[in-house]
Amino acid sequence: MAEILLKFESLPALLVSINEDNTSTLFFELLKKNMKKQPPIFRDNAGYTKAYLKELAYQLKADLGWDWMSNDYTIEDTIKMHKEIENMLDKEKSFANVPKDTQELIHEAHFCIHAVEWHNPKFPRGNFLQLEWFNDDYTELPDDARFVFQPGFGDIILQNPYVGHPPIQCWQQNDYENITRTCQFHDRIKPGVKINLTTPPNKQFPLKKYEQWWTTNAPNFVNQHSMEKIIKYTGFPLVGKVKNKEMLDKICNHASILKLQDINCI
Repeated sequence: MAEILLKFESLPALLVSINEDNTSTLFFELLKKNMKKQPPIFRDNAGYTKAYLKELAYQLKADLGWDWMSNDYTIEDTIKMHKEIENMLDKEKSFANVPKDTQELIHEAHFCIHAVEWHNPKFPRGNFLQLEWFNDDYTELPDDARFVFQPGFGDIILQNPYVGHPPIQCWQQNDYENITRTCQFHDRIKPGVKINLTTPPNKQFPLKKYEQWWTTNAPNFVNQHSMEKIIKYTGFPLVGKVKNKEMLDKICNHASILKLQDINCI
């Protein structure tokens, strides 16, 4: 069985087991390929606060003319901010037309938006830990990919390959403005390790209400792509799980900002 050993400074190592299916195997091979080239980038959600978003807002105003100043960054605020990023980037090629010196600022702002959206003082690390590579490398997602509506604590899911929202996030945020640009079907595997930190609620996913939301708020999008396709890409592609979840719990409750020390495929 393929495994990943992940180590943060001053903390016990995490052992991740990769599922034995086609999607997971392709993900693991892509991960190994990118690890040979350069280490991943890790951002700790705990450091991405409303105060930091306000700092970024000053720089975004100076560099891009975006007015992101706010006294309290609500979900309505962050959705509007995300639209500005979406509108700046090509839907397919993403950052291809963005100058290099601007890319890092947008990456920081994009990550900070989502960290603020899901912030909970009881869970400072948010919904996930994610290691990623900012490049154009990817593998097509095979048809047998397993999507789960509600991943569990320690599940390894594929990172979103686009700057945009998968169908389930559009629904979660009630975001159907410019849905053709915002909604992105998860049809690629990117070389990022994303560890889910949430525990699913003890109830079934409200599929009927979900379908009704789409037919009510985005009927043209449904007609264009079909409800079948939307359902197919709803949820999160599952590729593995953390084996020593007690260690992941210690990491979640670590008082200091996490610093990545090492990652190895074994």
